[in-house]
Parts: sequence; structure tokens; C-alpha cells
Amino acid sequence: MALRLKAEYVNGTLRPLEPLELQEGTVATLWIEEQRDSTGQQHSALEIPDRVRRSGPADAFHNLPSHGAQNYRQHLYGHCKVDN
Repeated sequence: MALRLKAEYVNGTLRPLEPLELQEGTVATLWIEEQRDSTGQQHSALEIPDRVRRSGPADAFHNLPSHGAQNYRQHLYGHCKVDN
């Protein structure tokens, strides 16, 4: 079972912000994703692609195909290209 939830770190303990439907003693693996950047600011999902673009080399995204979303099956799976 996969579960995604928010938790607050207080006094050395992660405290879930919503109820968990787990039996007592269940062992789980956690993936921790901090929701703030180094300045303490939160970012919306709309800002993340721009932050990723700025974090790499300036010309890294110029070599990507401009039709990537339209023809994703071709790039991922080798399927035929979609023509428009």
C-alpha cells in the first residue's frame, strides 16, 4: 500500500496531520520531502518547472523536442509519431 500524507516535525518526532489507517506496530518506509526552500519560502506546483529549468545549465532545455508532450509515446515507448 502506498500512502501520501503531510506531517509536522515537532520535538524530534514526525506527527501526521491526518489520521493513519495502520495497525499498531506496522513498520513503514518514509520518503521525506520538505515543503520549503532554503529561504523558508513555499513554492506552488506551477513554480517548480521554472525552478528546475533555472537550476541546470542555461542551454540544457534548448535541445529538447518542442513537441515532447504531443509525442511522448514516441519518446518513451518508440510508438508512431502523432501528426497535426
